[in-house]
Amino acid sequence: MPSPEQWGNWRIGFNFNKFFEKSDELDLAHEVASLRKEIAALRAELAPVPSLIVTGRQAIDEFKRLVKGK
Repeated sequence: MPSPEQWGNWRIGFNFNKFFEKSDELDLAHEVASLRKEIAALRAELAPVPSLIVTGRQAIDEFKRLVKGK
């Protein structure tokens, strides 16, 4: 078993706070992953939804397709 002097020297050289701190790289990686998930969710919300109502250029193209088919 170490003597009190040996134990004291060991504790002085070891920084417990630094041992338990999160590294900046891990925080950054977590933040990037979180932002990627948020961007994916926003893209999914903004994706066009197929609908029964057609307007604009899509309406003209569909009309031409239907006319040519007859």
